[in-house]
Amino acid sequence: MTAVAPDAPARPAPAARDLLARGLLAVPDRAPVLLGCLGLAALLGVLLGAFRPVVVLPLAAALAVATWRWVPRAPRPTGAGLAAVAGVLVLGAGWLLVNLRYVAEYVVVNRDPGFLTLKGLWLAGHPSAPVPVGGAAAVDAAVAGASAGTEAWWLQDGHLYAQGNSMLPALLAVQGWLGGERAVLAGNLVIGLVALLAVFAVARAFAGPLWALVPTAALALSLPMLTFTRAAYTEPLTIALLCAGLVVAQGAWRRQGDAAGSRVGPHVLAGALVGAVGAARIDGAVAVVGLALGYLLVGASPLGRRDRRAAVRGALAAIGSGAAMVALGMVDVLRLSPEYVREHSSQLTSLLAATALLLVAAVVVLVLPGGWLGWLRRGLHRRRAVLGRCAAGAALLLGVVLASRPLWWEGRFTDPASGYGYAVQVLQAAAGEPLDAARSYDERTLAWVGWYLGVPAVVLGFAGLAVLARRAVAGRDPASALLVAVLGVAAVFPLVRISITPDQIWAVRRLLPATLPGLLLAGTVALAALAGRWGPGRWPGGWPRVERSARHAPASRAERSTRFHSGPWGVARRVAAGGLALAVVAFPLSTWRPGAAVVELSGRATQAHAVCDELDELAVDRVVWTHSSPFRYLATLRVLCDVEVVEFVTPPTTADLAAVRAAWGGGPVAALSFDPGSYAWTTPPAAPVGGTSSTTLGRTLTGVPRTVDATWSEVWVGLVQDDGTVAPAG
Repeated sequence: MTAVAPDAPARPAPAARDLLARGLLAVPDRAPVLLGCLGLAALLGVLLGAFRPVVVLPLAAALAVATWRWVPRAPRPTGAGLAAVAGVLVLGAGWLLVNLRYVAEYVVVNRDPGFLTLKGLWLAGHPSAPVPVGGAAAVDAAVAGASAGTEAWWLQDGHLYAQGNSMLPALLAVQGWLGGERAVLAGNLVIGLVALLAVFAVARAFAGPLWALVPTAALALSLPMLTFTRAAYTEPLTIALLCAGLVVAQGAWRRQGDAAGSRVGPHVLAGALVGAVGAARIDGAVAVVGLALGYLLVGASPLGRRDRRAAVRGALAAIGSGAAMVALGMVDVLRLSPEYVREHSSQLTSLLAATALLLVAAVVVLVLPGGWLGWLRRGLHRRRAVLGRCAAGAALLLGVVLASRPLWWEGRFTDPASGYGYAVQVLQAAAGEPLDAARSYDERTLAWVGWYLGVPAVVLGFAGLAVLARRAVAGRDPASALLVAVLGVAAVFPLVRISITPDQIWAVRRLLPATLPGLLLAGTVALAALAGRWGPGRWPGGWPRVERSARHAPASRAERSTRFHSGPWGVARRVAAGGLALAVVAFPLSTWRPGAAVVELSGRATQAHAVCDELDELAVDRVVWTHSSPFRYLATLRVLCDVEVVEFVTPPTTADLAAVRAAWGGGPVAALSFDPGSYAWTTPPAAPVGGTSSTTLGRTLTGVPRTVDATWSEVWVGLVQDDGTVAPAG
């Protein structure tokens, strides 16, 4: 008997090792759900005007505890499963550390990240979202041309209300409680990391742990994911919430029996997570339409009388919780971004009306007595093999139609008289294309996916959708039905009508929430099927059996499948699947130069703080800003410098500035601009503040951006005199 040294570390007991392994395996499933709980708690804190750690964090913890048992249990520990999770955690950690070097400095109002970042910075230090403007409201009312509001920040009742929903800024602000301004700027990378884990969790559920690394790595390396996680875009949060809902729904239907479907709680959580997309984005109700369609297919499917009752209960619970989250998102924008709602009232009304109509129709069909549609369900059940092939064919046909659209159709949904039409013409002139302000380029959307993910990923994606559609219908698999329905709506909808200025890389952000990860997930399913993962006994319910009546009767489908997945054919299929997987992961690397190394709006935070320091030295807390290229600056000064600000869009006269100073009570007022020609100076100004060369990825219509634009700017600061002239500061 060998003696054990007294200082030898004790090995973990088998139960402890198993618990540790299960905890590791549970991380991809639970992390996005915990993010959803924190996002809901943060949003409620903002709506209540009580956005403080003492309110938000305990509420998030309570939501996490309440939903803990509804999250799918971790799979049984296996070597492949543990290796895959370890791999995705290492990938995610490395991805996060590398991208921290390239965090954008969106502290100016320039597209969505500007106002979302500034709102997050404001919330990090304040309990409510509206930003008071103080005495600037009186100046706004007294002086023509002077405004206390600005682009994407509307003035109402003495407060500024930022554009858009509040969940993402609130989540960034929570991180700001811990790490200050830098944590707010980099906070979307943390959300992006959770989104990658969520993609892995969905792929693991449908294709297995090792194959799940393929879509996760491909998405992590894609230029859109890099670009839109380094700044405050809502798309990474949408990926996390949408995939979290799919994981929970899949877990709820892991077993096709009454025991699996009778638990309503997981369906409530799945619906709430998908519906939270509508609380994070004003157009997120589209995801709930897909959810309702998927649950309608499950609830109306021929699963047997007892199973159908359970399916209907789960469907109603999911649809109800999803609709409630969309309603919460609408309360958010109606209260905290009312002008944004008014500007988009027609599109928003159409979307919400269509969503409500579809949800009501789904509920009506679900609650109809079983006998009303029993004949239809029985007929579908008898023909499920044929219908499964038809569903697969429809998915492939959809891909062909979308890919061929540039040959026979042009999207023309842009208003030529709008600023969008002008922007389109500028892009067309730069690309050498005919000028046509009405072009919206919707026909190119699938080509855009190919630009960033590669043609193999697109082809595999639609092949995977075909496999999933057949699995949902012929295999009577509720989880696959939900996946196809949600992806079919959320991913295909923007492919059909993109509704965004068509410049790259900006335009592809519409495809990041569902289309890019959806095609990668479906493509992984196709790879797993090609490699033989779905052989006999692995398809839910098994392959349909064909009885043999004699010794020399034809082989059953299961036997034919076994032969197909073994021997030389099986080896060739696995090699082909591995080669295609490497191509899918590697292709995004070809799009990196130069975009992957660009810090968007570099130096803008440093410049803004230099301006704030100058105002502190001058002991001035009232500022006139005159708009000049490249950005509006009112919101930046109000949030970062904590000063009262009014803005002129065109250079003010000396009479205008004198009136502003008088309306503010005659005290010291600073005048700032990027352009020294905006003011009448008492003496020529000599020393600007915060000079910086700021970079941004170039814009193009015809492919992945391959240029980097650099803009030099500096801020000129002076003090307004009684007669409206401006004396240089210092």
